Parts: sequence; C-alpha cells; structure tokens
Amino acid sequence: MPRRPGRQDGYSVVELLVAVTVFALVFAAVSIGIGRALEVNRGNRNRSAAAYLAARQLEEVRAKAFSSLALGRTTCVYSAPTTTCNVPAPYTVVQDVAWASPGTTSTTCDVPATGGASLAYKRVTVTVTWPDMNGVAPVTSQTLLTPPGGSYDPNDGHILVQAFDRDALPLAGRTVSITGPESASQVTSGDGCAFFAYLDPGTYTATFNISGYVDRQGNQPATQAVGVTASQITKVQFDYDEAATLSVGLVAPAGAVIPTGTYGIAMTVANSNLTVGTKSFHQSATGSATTRTITPLFPYASGYQVWAGDCADADPAAYSGGSRGTVLASNPAGTTSGSANLDAVDVIVKRSGVAVSGASIQAIHAAGTGCTSGETLTTAATTDGTGKLRLALPYGTWTIRATSGTRTATGSVTLDPASTTVPTLNVVLP
Repeated sequence: MPRRPGRQDGYSVVELLVAVTVFALVFAAVSIGIGRALEVNRGNRNRSAAAYLAARQLEEVRAKAFSSLALGRTTCVYSAPTTTCNVPAPYTVVQDVAWASPGTTSTTCDVPATGGASLAYKRVTVTVTWPDMNGVAPVTSQTLLTPPGGSYDPNDGHILVQAFDRDALPLAGRTVSITGPESASQVTSGDGCAFFAYLDPGTYTATFNISGYVDRQGNQPATQAVGVTASQITKVQFDYDEAATLSVGLVAPAGAVIPTGTYGIAMTVANSNLTVGTKSFHQSATGSATTRTITPLFPYASGYQVWAGDCADADPAAYSGGSRGTVLASNPAGTTSGSANLDAVDVIVKRSGVAVSGASIQAIHAAGTGCTSGETLTTAATTDGTGKLRLALPYGTWTIRATSGTRTATGSVTLDPASTTVPTLNVVLP
C-alpha cells in the first residue's frame, strides 16, 4: 500500500500580512529614529558653524574704529553679501548696535533719560540663523565697546526714536533719519529703536519714509519735530504700518445720475484715533464713476466707517435716527470693499409752466456747513422731455442751479437719511 505524502502547507495569507505589518512598523520606527538622529546632528553642525560666524563677526567689530561702527541693524544674507560681512550659505547674520548705560543689560529703548555721561558703551549683538531650524534657537553673541576718552561732549543731547506697527510690535530694520543742526540716518534695531547720540542742542525733524507705509493720521512720509536739550535724551514714538485701502461703491436711488464735478463726490472716513475723528478724500484720491478707492489709511484694528460727502451735514449721524453704517475692516496692505448711500432729488425745470428739456443741472452745497472743498457737483446728463433729472447727492442742504441757454434759476433742497422718498424740487426759469 503506497504511503500518503506529508503535508506541504506554507504560510497563510493572514500570517504573511501580519509579518509584513510588523516589519513595516519596525522599519518605520527605525527610519524615524535615524531621521531624528540625522536632524540632531545637522542641527548641531549648523549651530557650531553659526557660533563660529558670530564669533568672527564680533572680532571684525572689535577691529573697527569706534566712531565707524554704525548704530542700528545690519543684515547679511548668503544670497546678498554686503561690504559689512561675507556670509557663507545658508546663514543669515544680523548685527544690532546700540548705546548702553554702564552696569546694565538694557536695550536702546530702555536707556534712561539722564545726562549724556550715562552713555558709556556701544553694545553689539550678533544673531545668526539658518533655514529649517526646526525649533533650534538661533546663535546670539554680544560685546561692549568703550569709546576713547574725550570722544564726546557731555553737554550734547540725544534722540531716541521708537517705531511700532499697528499691533505695537517693534518695527525693526527700517531707516529713520533726522535733520536739523546735524543730519543722520539709522536703521532701527530689533526692538524697533534708533538712538542718535551726542547731537548739538536744537530743533530736529525725525522722518520715516517707507514706501507704502503711513503714520496714524495717514501721512507719508511720517515726520515729528524733536527738541534736543543738553545732557538729556528726548524720546519720540512713531506708529507706522503698511497703508490700508477701502474700495467703496456709491449706492444711489433707482434712476439717479451720480454727478462728478471738479472734485467729484468727496468721501469721509471716521475713526476715533484720527486727530479730529474724521478724514476726507476728494476726486484726485478717490477715483471716479460709482466706486471710490480711499487710501492711504492707517490700518487701525478698529476699522473705519465711511460715507459720501465731506460737509458736516453729510454725516448720517448728524441726523436723528441716522447711522454711519457698517464698520469696514482695515488691514496692512489690504483692501476692504464696502458701500456708501447717496440720496437723490427730482429736479423739474419749467418756464412759463412748460417743461424745459436739455437743461443742465449744477449742485452747490450750502455755505457754512463745514465743507473743506466747497463742493460743487455737475453732470453731463440734462433734463429729459418732461423737464426732469433725478440727481444723486450726499446728505445735506444743496442749492440746485438749472441753466438753459442764457436763462438760470436756483432752488434749495435738504436731503437727510430719515426720508424714505425722493423729494421733488421745481426750478422755474425766468
């Protein structure tokens, strides 16, 4: 009787899958461990190289003449080496030079407003960074340099400029200049400060002039007058940030014609931080047609309210129940869209009881209402066959002038946000 062959069973599919899964988990764990080890090794190597670069930079600083060591921030990048330092890939070296008082570790911003003799040193801080630091702290080194005896007159004064953005964060690496009895410029340090030491007493002007940036009142460049007193430090602060823009569409009642005129319809924005609470913009700054581009504006986090017109009675809040409308956000270098309502008047022109077609219409805002432009608005549109033209206007009191040939007549109308209907003004030509 023949023998039955033995069983030739191999691994089942389930066993094979389990083995592959275990191998994959072990391999992944090993790979992660190796990757982290390589990352740590790379970080240590980068940090060692950065420490060498920082030490080399400080040695170069110590070799310079004290007076030639410029205050402020200098940044050297591998892709753009400067005459100050030549940095190998892939490192960035940032050097901050600031005055310091004896026995302190304070920054430029913390220098006390005392006599000039308290400024004993220049503190040099060198920071080295590189790409993909992955949480590794940058390398930072410092040194103090003492001026030669008798270098400075203790009766001179000093200016400390501090610069911050809208969120009160330091504005570092930006150039500020001063003019007056002496002129100088400096780049703000990492704490947003520039210290102009040992200046002749007198009146100076401090200026920031960065393209696209404005101060709290929307001024570009931003300037402030600074008085320098012997043996004292005068501090001046700038709030300076990238300008915000509002794109505002004019909304008029149906069938109304929006006028243009010499200045067009002015626009007004409101924010309690503005000097008088409001600021007006005219045709040259606001554009044409039905959309107005309002800029430059300081990007206040609280935003702006906006309305058409720049006269006191154009403000919707000047009327019982009136509202300036939704607050529009303002962001650095950003544009926010919104709208502003116009009112309208139906101007009907007649002569001897007969409708006058083709009459031109001009709107002049009434005097004594706080207008900064003396708003006079015109339109190319004329009255139709019924002698009528619906003219869109900001709120307020207006004198409407109708002209046909050599004949002219006027009438007056007041537009306010409380009215829900378009008023009619009859103008009778002589």
